[in-house]
Amino acid sequence: MYLGGVEGDSSTEYSPTFTQRDISALTGPADVLITTLAPKNIANLSEKPFDKGSAAIAQLVQKVNPRYHFAAEGTFYEREPYNNGTGFTRFLSLGDVKGDRWFYAFKINFGVGYVEKTPAGVTPNPFKKRDFNLEDRTCRICGDTSHLSYDCPQKQRKKRKRVVGRNPPKMI
Repeated sequence: MYLGGVEGDSSTEYSPTFTQRDISALTGPADVLITTLAPKNIANLSEKPFDKGSAAIAQLVQKVNPRYHFAAEGTFYEREPYNNGTGFTRFLSLGDVKGDRWFYAFKINFGVGYVEKTPAGVTPNPFKKRDFNLEDRTCRICGDTSHLSYDCPQKQRKKRKRVVGRNPPKMI
């Protein structure tokens, strides 16, 4: 599946833009998705920063759940695989020829009954908000679930500095 160009108000068959209508027309699951732009917030829950992207492409990625998504943002960025709900997606932004890495080799296994193994370093879906659960809370300092960081016994207490050698002003 391919969606080229940048988001615009109108598009024709050969224009360098796409619209929401073009995104709505793309349906079904995709093994490979190729776009000009990266999806916005692709770096959520990732250890690697990436600040480029389009909200419209993020909407498309959530809709088609590709196994591989390649974008041409001009800088090389390889995100850890993430669980898209129906499998795993690997995202790659390819860089320019003169700079960083600009090529990538991959293999897609097909076959009846083939079940993809969980890849190493997989993260949750970066586009889904996590449900808040009180039982999942832990202390940021020690990791204990019985208290939060403001009550942590391992918390470093601030010591009050005592000023030595100062006398209070005298009243006359």
